[in-house]
Amino acid sequence: MIDRLVMRNVWVSSWVLSLSLFGDALIYVILPVHADAFGVSMVMVGFLLAVNRIIRTFAYGLIVDLAERIGVKNLCLIAAITATLSTLGYGFLDGAVLLTLSRMLWGLSFAALLLVTLTYAAVNPAKAGTRIGISRSVEQVGPLLAMTVGAWFATIVGPRDVFLYLGLATAVCVGLAFCLDGSAQPERIKKQLSRDRIFPWPDSLDMMIFWMGAGIDGVFTVSISLMWAQYVSLETAILFGGSILAARRLSEMLVAPCSGVIADRFGIRLPLTLMILLAVAGFVLLGAGQLMAGSVALVLARGALGTLFPAAVARINPDNTVKALARNQTWRDVGAAAGPLATGAGLAFVGPEIMHMAVAAAFIIAFAVFVLSPGWKTVTRPVI
Repeated sequence: MIDRLVMRNVWVSSWVLSLSLFGDALIYVILPVHADAFGVSMVMVGFLLAVNRIIRTFAYGLIVDLAERIGVKNLCLIAAITATLSTLGYGFLDGAVLLTLSRMLWGLSFAALLLVTLTYAAVNPAKAGTRIGISRSVEQVGPLLAMTVGAWFATIVGPRDVFLYLGLATAVCVGLAFCLDGSAQPERIKKQLSRDRIFPWPDSLDMMIFWMGAGIDGVFTVSISLMWAQYVSLETAILFGGSILAARRLSEMLVAPCSGVIADRFGIRLPLTLMILLAVAGFVLLGAGQLMAGSVALVLARGALGTLFPAAVARINPDNTVKALARNQTWRDVGAAAGPLATGAGLAFVGPEIMHMAVAAAFIIAFAVFVLSPGWKTVTRPVI
């Protein structure tokens, strides 16, 4: 396979995924503080922010099978179209049922686009960290724009109409999908193995990414605007929350490529350990009411872990990388689905500060289990 064409497909597919994320990125900022405008309750907000991940946990295996039949390029094209429709749905539809359908459509779209980018990025295991880093960096551009320009634009046109404009912008990714080179995709994206269970059993690394999903992508993402609303006006809280989540995307855009190169050349153990400890510190700071310091710590940690976890998976599973990456992403999505659900339901009983403290404790336990696993030795060895 020609490396130049593979890298071109990594770039193009990453841009398709990036632009498709416009609506999903902004809904996390808008929906928790404008639930009434969408005709849903606060408990339903948690469900709507989680249902896309719930559907993904059961969809990865089926999507891999679909890619086998129609090809990676065609899968990317279909997912780009459905991603556009789901974003438009946030503006046109209201009520729990219709918004649930729109979020489920997005969940399937994202799962397909993520597997497309990972398929190209993991073609060469020795350079998986570098390619994943590039892909993760490009992926953050769309959400960054949505959480900054989109959040500001929502204050002008309203929390519903902003998604109509984002839907039109998302349609650009459909044209990009046509630019993928169909000749530069793997002949097979999975090995012929006996069919796994729909819900794959996690290893210790999968459980760590589960808590990253539950904590950073779940509890923190859903509650940060509400936490700021305790100290500033609602409009300012939306802008603060959007800016912090946008900074998370910017951090990943800048840190991800560096993390991938470091992991490929020097081993993953040290950077992975440091970033997990930084994430734990961030949760503790947020639990103590130090919103800015805690947010900065989580933003930086998430920027690196988004690359280090997949790179570690590729290092530990060189013979079946895509399957292992799909399983790892499944458990990230399980965590990221459980996080919003627990946050939406739990806010009626406990404050978000207590939730962040609980995640910090769980993260420490999960990391200790990984240190005792065989994978801990594997991630130490650099691959040049």
